[in-house]
Amino acid sequence: MMSPGDVMGQGYGTVVNVLVNEFQCVEGQLSPDATMEDVDLDSLGQVLFAVALEERTGLRFHESQITLDTTVGQIAAVIDASSGVDAEVPVP
Repeated sequence: MMSPGDVMGQGYGTVVNVLVNEFQCVEGQLSPDATMEDVDLDSLGQVLFAVALEERTGLRFHESQITLDTTVGQIAAVIDASSGVDAEVPVP
C-alpha cells in the first residue's frame, strides 16, 4: 500500500515535517485531505505555520491562503508547483 508521501511530491514531505516537528502533530494522523482545523491550528497557529513554511521553502503565504479549510495536500501542491520560485503563490 502506498503512503500519501509516495503519491504527493516533496511539498507534502515539507508540510508534514513542519507540522510534526514544529506543531507536535502525529505523522500517522496526517493525510493530504487533513485541514488546518483537523490538525488543530488556530489563527495564530496558521500564521506561525505560514512563517515556518516560508523559512523552509522561501515562498510567502498570506494569512488568507492558509485557513481552517485549507488542506495539507493543497499547501503541498502549491509548494511542488512553485519549484522553489521565490514568489507569493495562491493556495488552490
